[in-house]
Amino acid sequence: MGVYYTMRNIRQLVLTAIFMAIILVQVLVPFLGYIPLGAVVVGASVTIIQFTVAIGTIFLGLRSGLILGLFWGLIRLWQAFTTPFSVGSLIFMNPFTAIGASVLIAVAVNLVVRPSTTAANVKVWRLSLAGAVAAIVNTGVVTLITWIGFTFFHIDWHQFINLGQSQHFLGWFLSIIVGFNGIFEIIAGIIIVPIIALPLLQIKQRLYK
Repeated sequence: MGVYYTMRNIRQLVLTAIFMAIILVQVLVPFLGYIPLGAVVVGASVTIIQFTVAIGTIFLGLRSGLILGLFWGLIRLWQAFTTPFSVGSLIFMNPFTAIGASVLIAVAVNLVVRPSTTAANVKVWRLSLAGAVAAIVNTGVVTLITWIGFTFFHIDWHQFINLGQSQHFLGWFLSIIVGFNGIFEIIAGIIIVPIIALPLLQIKQRLYK
């Protein structure tokens, strides 16, 4: 019995590492993790990496999902401080934005699709809902924290970027960009998550017999 659980834990760690590698590839190869919709000129684009976190949570459970969310959040934070300054990088210089949004994706998705779910009992609409929730949580948390930072804490980014507008305008400007992208991310999540998660759950059903 102990050997069985040891092998299961090792398998869980290996699969989590594979998902982390996928996230890293998506970050390093932009067209695999980000879809430009014209707003890329100001450092913004539609993100699809949150769906990797969502699918990993569905496939491996909440603990692995939290690890994946934390991993992606740390990468976003690192990128914000190491890439040329843009609106996008300024948003994710806040660790609550970079890490908080990523981790909460796993928590929210876990509430929609339980880790015990297999292909035998999962509903496609529930997987689509999980994809939509992942996009909503990511966009919602990023937008909310960004707006709070600029509106209530009066974060001054004019030393990095000058839009020729007031500080108040800049907060709303960032929120509108993120919110606009979120609409397309929700649509993408509804489509992408079921297409990928359903075959993975079929594999899971065979692995964990």
